[in-house]
Amino acid sequence: MNAFNDNGNIKQFQLTRMINEKCSDEHTITKISIVLRRDKIEAPYYMVTKIKVSSCIDNESGGLVHAMDMMSLNRMHNLSEDAYHEIESLIDDACESDAVKVTSDEKGMKMAIMSKSNSESISLFENYRKLFERIDNLIC
Repeated sequence: MNAFNDNGNIKQFQLTRMINEKCSDEHTITKISIVLRRDKIEAPYYMVTKIKVSSCIDNESGGLVHAMDMMSLNRMHNLSEDAYHEIESLIDDACESDAVKVTSDEKGMKMAIMSKSNSESISLFENYRKLFERIDNLIC
């Protein structure tokens, strides 16, 4: 699994999945927010993605009492109309659950995902693979 494209840009969802797969701490929390908006004149179709991975790590013998916030990514995209509608459709097709919430109004939509363990995160990455790959592939 490669978390970078050919130009060295981060594939944010691949990187997040890789961290979840490699992390041995089961107390890892992953929060993902995808916001699509179409209400700005200068950028009629845009998207903001925010990803945060936190873990409660304790290693008193090594001198660490507590640590959190392993990673925080925030990326803003100006999209073409076609890309906007394709991502919007992928979010529309998402099934809501305790971990996934989708809201929408006339200005856009938001998908919020929160998992409380590595196994739950990996399962969510499988369920929303097409959406995450499409967003990662926006950056060539």
